[in-house]
Amino acid sequence: MSQGNSNSKAKNGHLFTVEILIEDATNGLAMEKLLHLLNVDTVKDYQILKGIDLGKLIALNTNAGKQASSQAAGKTAPPAAKPPSADSAHDIMHQLESFKANNTLIRLTVVKAQGIKLNLPCRILNFDRDNQNVTVYHVDEKKVYLFKLNEIDDYVAFDQK
Repeated sequence: MSQGNSNSKAKNGHLFTVEILIEDATNGLAMEKLLHLLNVDTVKDYQILKGIDLGKLIALNTNAGKQASSQAAGKTAPPAAKPPSADSAHDIMHQLESFKANNTLIRLTVVKAQGIKLNLPCRILNFDRDNQNVTVYHVDEKKVYLFKLNEIDDYVAFDQK
């Protein structure tokens, strides 16, 4: 039998490094467009290294407040980081339940065992306060995942328009 058929050739993966400019009203909307472009069968895997401009408003407001107070008081040492309080944990749980109730699309960053980092667009299906479990539906893969609350590193809600 001849193996010269072009269909029997092994497929090789090829890695490309690119910079892509996408225009939209916000970084989150541009990121969503990029993810839709990349989530096709021919793109087997991708890694977004930079360009995620999330939390800029918080940083601007925090820095503006710090600059105003440091100008008034002169140079001061940066404040020590506060450990997460019970109130902030309660706020996170409240937000997760709100995302579930409103069926909000969020981008969840999860750190699994051995430092494996997952970044997935999803909707919260269930949040179990007692066991600290979060059940999510991955909108691209159309699969359900279960994570412990302490595995969640970050989350960003997309604007519902």
